Amino acid sequence: MTIGIKAPSDFYLQLVTEFPPRPIQDEALLQATQERINQILSNPLNDDARDYLRVLGMLIYEYEEQTETFPKLTEEERIQALEEDSAN
Repeated sequence: MTIGIKAPSDFYLQLVTEFPPRPIQDEALLQATQERINQILSNPLNDDARDYLRVLGMLIYEYEEQTETFPKLTEEERIQALEEDSAN
């Protein structure tokens, strides 16, 4: 065993076994991962649950970074959007 890495608890292994963290490749797995997060959040959290949620959160973030696109704005549209934002 590598020094500094603690052995996973039975609870953490249960979390990983019930819903193994995998790179998200499509909307169905994204939805399933979000539902799993909601299930875990509906119970009291311990360090193991927080660690597991962090892993799932990183997978969601990575997927969204790869798949979400923002529309290309012209210079005029950017200026207009900034003006509207500053007016609010």
